[in-house]
Amino acid sequence: MMNFSLQGFALALKALSRETEIARVQTLSASGARVADDYRKRLDDSLQFVEEQCHKLNLGNARNRLERTFVALRSSSSVFTFPIYTYGSLYKDLITLKEAIEDDIKSEYFYHYPRQKAELVFKNGEWIPAFKAFPSMKSEAEEGIDCYALGHNPACVFHMMRVAELGMRALARERRVAFPKHPIEWAEWGKLIDEIETNARAATNGMTRGPALDAARAFYTAAVAQLRAFKETRNRIMHMRGGFDELDAQRAMNQVRDFMNGLSVKIGEKTKTPIRRWP
Repeated sequence: MMNFSLQGFALALKALSRETEIARVQTLSASGARVADDYRKRLDDSLQFVEEQCHKLNLGNARNRLERTFVALRSSSSVFTFPIYTYGSLYKDLITLKEAIEDDIKSEYFYHYPRQKAELVFKNGEWIPAFKAFPSMKSEAEEGIDCYALGHNPACVFHMMRVAELGMRALARERRVAFPKHPIEWAEWGKLIDEIETNARAATNGMTRGPALDAARAFYTAAVAQLRAFKETRNRIMHMRGGFDELDAQRAMNQVRDFMNGLSVKIGEKTKTPIRRWP
């Protein structure tokens, strides 16, 4: 998943440049003067922000230099501290820190997400109902979204089919589907979907005509139809039957999201008993 934003790092470099310039000016006028307490506290806050950004990128040399600067800065709070931490020393430390950051980032490489796709990675609010009902699917769905943003379309489809399978199993448990020789996790998709459809039809056959029957039929009919479509997509992705372009990945992502959100209205990953109330 995306773990780096250019904005934060740019702000950190800007803050470091500002503090370095302040230290330079103070050095020109009073190189041997002790770093003032009011400035020392504000500088500490600025460098903490720089440290946060360096931590995100795991810039080892920069973090080591920051640790040394923090020790010197924080131990100079007393007028009795010796040796004193001067503006001249501070300026040299900040220059060294900036050089450490420059050296570290020489070996860092990043992928630039297209802006529109980056929005999907950062803002996945349309998945919230499904995430609440199926918390274990969150990381899988996010990995699929990230693959889409990276342009790895087959990988996106692959992850989305794994998400859909979690929903299928939950629906199978709600419909009391069972196999004598193995758990449902080892069942073939086709057989599992057939059993879900059979048990759903049996559950609705005895219901009185009305809103409850309509709601139950709509719920199960839509879910089974979606699962049959997913089954074909899954077969293609698992058995290398053709390629998947960006539109295929986007379609899989949207359809699986709608499927899981639809299930979340009535069931979740902890569901073990049939739905009692309709609609």
